[in-house]
Amino acid sequence: MAAAVVAWVVGIAWGLQKIESYASTPGAELAAPGQWPGSALVSPRSGRATLVMFIHPQCSCTRASLAELQAVLEKTHDSVAAWVVVLEPNGMNDEWTHSSTWKSAQAMSGVTVVMDRNGTEADRFGALTSGHTVLYSASGRLEFSGGITAARGHVGDNTGAQRVVSLVETGKADSNSHEVFGCGLHDPNPLNDDHAHTAL
Repeated sequence: MAAAVVAWVVGIAWGLQKIESYASTPGAELAAPGQWPGSALVSPRSGRATLVMFIHPQCSCTRASLAELQAVLEKTHDSVAAWVVVLEPNGMNDEWTHSSTWKSAQAMSGVTVVMDRNGTEADRFGALTSGHTVLYSASGRLEFSGGITAARGHVGDNTGAQRVVSLVETGKADSNSHEVFGCGLHDPNPLNDDHAHTAL
């Protein structure tokens, strides 16, 4: 009996450690273009900065990125034109794409949602991980590239979102980047937060 209890405790500890490691491991990213690269989907608006987030519709931890995006927009008011670009790989049907994450993006105030067929736009901006966010000034200069959460699925104050707000409001921040926490954009079946907790 004692051995079983010890094994159970060890198993729980191991599972918690795996979840913590998974949540705090940043995703891959590439350098975003230093100047607005042009886009077939996103149209910058005159006199306003452009904020673009790239998301995977099947990544549950992206809901936290969307929540942080909404918080950023509430703090910056009408200073930015915000877009959410949703991955739509070749061969996937509408049910796969129009997930709860996609619906959450659609319901956000002040955000334009567009579909990125086969990740063409994400590749254009160097986005490899769901939640990757880029901010370009009204003149087309890259101001920020990275994530706006502190970990996968984490909602709350974090330096990524703070940097975006500071750059929009003052044009300055202690850094122009932040680690991105999310699923790989080109992963058709991401290991999301729900799966991780089920495994425990």
